Amino acid sequence: MIRIIRNKYRMNMPATCILAVFTFLLFVQPCLAQHRISGVVRDAETGEPLQFANIWLRDTQRGTTTDRNGRFVLSLETGEYAVVASYIGYESREMPVRVPDDETVYFNLRQSSIEMPTVTITPGDNPALRIIRNAIEQKEKRRARLKNYSLSSHSKLLVRVRGALDGMVESSGNGGRVTVGIAGEDEGVSTVSDSTTERLPIILETQTEAWWAKPDRYKEIITARKQSAMIPAPGNLLISQFFIVDFSQDAFSFNDRTPVPGPISERGLQSYFYRLVGTTTLDDMTLHQIEVTPLSEYDPLFEGTIYIADESWALAMVDLRVNAAGRPPFFDSLAFRQQFRLFDDEFWQPVDVVIDAGVSVPIVNVSIDIEGLSVLQDWRINQSINEDFFDRTRIKVLKEADERDSVYWATQARLPSSELEQRAYLRADSLSARMDAVRYRVDFGDVVFGGVTGSDAAQFSFPGLLSLYHFNPVVGHAISGSHSLRMHDLPLRRIDAGASYGFSDERVKYNIGGNMRFLRNPELGISLYRYYQLDAIDNEVVPFDPFQTTLATLFLKYDPRDYFYRDGWRFTLDYDPFLLFPTTLNLHVDRFHNAGTNTQQSVFRSDWAYRDNPPVNEGSIVSLTAGFTYDGRDFIDNAGVISRLGRRNHIPSLYVGLHSADLEEGKWDFATLAASLHGHFDLGVPGEFTYRFRGDIADAALPTQMLFNLHGSVPYLGGYKGFRTLAFREFGGDQRMTAHFSYNIRDWLFRTIGMPLLGRAGIGLELFVSGASGRFGVTAEYLVNAEVLQIKIAQGAKPGEGGQ
Repeated sequence: MIRIIRNKYRMNMPATCILAVFTFLLFVQPCLAQHRISGVVRDAETGEPLQFANIWLRDTQRGTTTDRNGRFVLSLETGEYAVVASYIGYESREMPVRVPDDETVYFNLRQSSIEMPTVTITPGDNPALRIIRNAIEQKEKRRARLKNYSLSSHSKLLVRVRGALDGMVESSGNGGRVTVGIAGEDEGVSTVSDSTTERLPIILETQTEAWWAKPDRYKEIITARKQSAMIPAPGNLLISQFFIVDFSQDAFSFNDRTPVPGPISERGLQSYFYRLVGTTTLDDMTLHQIEVTPLSEYDPLFEGTIYIADESWALAMVDLRVNAAGRPPFFDSLAFRQQFRLFDDEFWQPVDVVIDAGVSVPIVNVSIDIEGLSVLQDWRINQSINEDFFDRTRIKVLKEADERDSVYWATQARLPSSELEQRAYLRADSLSARMDAVRYRVDFGDVVFGGVTGSDAAQFSFPGLLSLYHFNPVVGHAISGSHSLRMHDLPLRRIDAGASYGFSDERVKYNIGGNMRFLRNPELGISLYRYYQLDAIDNEVVPFDPFQTTLATLFLKYDPRDYFYRDGWRFTLDYDPFLLFPTTLNLHVDRFHNAGTNTQQSVFRSDWAYRDNPPVNEGSIVSLTAGFTYDGRDFIDNAGVISRLGRRNHIPSLYVGLHSADLEEGKWDFATLAASLHGHFDLGVPGEFTYRFRGDIADAALPTQMLFNLHGSVPYLGGYKGFRTLAFREFGGDQRMTAHFSYNIRDWLFRTIGMPLLGRAGIGLELFVSGASGRFGVTAEYLVNAEVLQIKIAQGAKPGEGGQ
């Protein structure tokens, strides 16, 4: 009897546990649930919505910003709150809210009744300058006390494209008609028409947590993201450059031109004219309204209005535009608006960023309007942060960021979605069943220029008609085509195949192989290729691509390449230990054949002759080479895909090669060694200085096709790392040292001297100087089978010492 009772209770234990858990969740879940509170902020007199008003919860760090229609949303747990709405020039208002009983809150704000005095500037006395100097001094003091911070942001970017790309972006009918595909239960995809006279925007939206600590440690974690218009998720990275930014900082970089000085900076004092327009209010504080004007139209600067709080001298708001000299290419306009709020009774931190930009590309008749809004909230200042938290992953996208469903966005979003935005998301979601067919369809442009088709799992690229033809003195008229298949989710990542036929040399050339990837972060890559191809000496430094070579050969009867045939295969292994030392190991087994000049055809200059193609050392060479470098840059972890962040600098590299030659002249082994160092120094306003050093050496005679040459330049053109006075391969040897220096003044010089047109066009100026020495440091005589081996030096490569 006892045993039966024990078994009875054992049988009911799971049911009892489930009932207990269910009861617990029943009572606890409402306490933890997020409830959506929405509202609108309007002008009490006119009823007009107030764009970008600041909404926050009293005695907390939480809040949001109204959108362009004056609307806002808040996600709150069950409880009672005091919601505050504030706007510069208006009286702030506070309203009690009980969650979940209250779902909508309306604010009607009245303008402040402050008198706007007339400001008179006397000679030698500008009150705005005194305010700016006080603001700079207090900013530096607050900056010294700021040790770290963290925040959360919700960023949204809307892009509207007009012109030649309308059909690609909209995929809609005439008159702005949008066709929305909705998946049916039985028939796959049906269509529903939704007519609108307004173009649906491309939308990118992210939610991010960010941390900063002295001196320059920073990290972002993107916790959620979504996008419309078939934008792939990995391309949705709304990061700190524009969306988590503080316009009280000293300088800003919008492109590779001179950095733009901030209005509240020492350099700004030398760059702007400040005019005190008057005063206004914010939360019972008096704000000084100052107009900022560039002193020179040729300098990259801001123009607009800034607001500085009295007594604390803190920046409260900016409404600025980047002038023509500072805007990136093709930007017709670029404007920012940002508000600040006082936290912890000491630090003024930004609470939003508003971006408006216009881009036009007249050549292709494309116009783009960009609207961005980012809410920066939940500031936690000078709190303890684990030092180990700041690792080399500066930006990390959580894998679950792309899996957030509509319930999550409905309860967690801090920016409301307009009806138009909802339609854009609906259209993107409803078309997901046939997204691959739209994204990878083959159109007329693909046929002409080449394109990609396939699916997300596998993309097949093919050549276009314009890339099928090429011409040079060796092959004459030739047809060629290259194809590749990429598979992102399989170990076999890529398969390549190509073939060409020259009607003058009457040879078929081919290239086939593939690449495999194993492990993750870092990946181990293995590739194997078999080829018979027309190659050229120093092919990597010749400034012409095949298309340019075809044009130069046909019309100018000029081709700088020294050609030869290469028949062999290549095995490559690449790995990046500790994500610090990218390493590549190559095994080449090649057989070399001379290539002669087989045609004299040309559209013009038929009486000219192509220069002779110099011979190489024919035979086979087996080479084992390894390349090592250092790359300590930080990372972007894009949902598991690692990429490095920013530009490499001060990069050392080492290349080692072991070679075994079996040529017509005999057999011998030799080794090569190369080392390089290159980097740059950003000098700010004056420009950028770049350097590159390299040394190459061999311990024995080199075949002609492997000589270390001093690189020349094409006629009438000089180039960085080349020598205008040298012909191609005029000097070669088994030892070489090169040094290259460049100074990029950007557009600073033309702007400073105020040159017409050039001063406004953003055209830069770069000065460079190069020096090198090449020589034969080892004897070309080696005993092979008791005979003296003489290594042939190709025509145009002068033996002995040479330099420039």
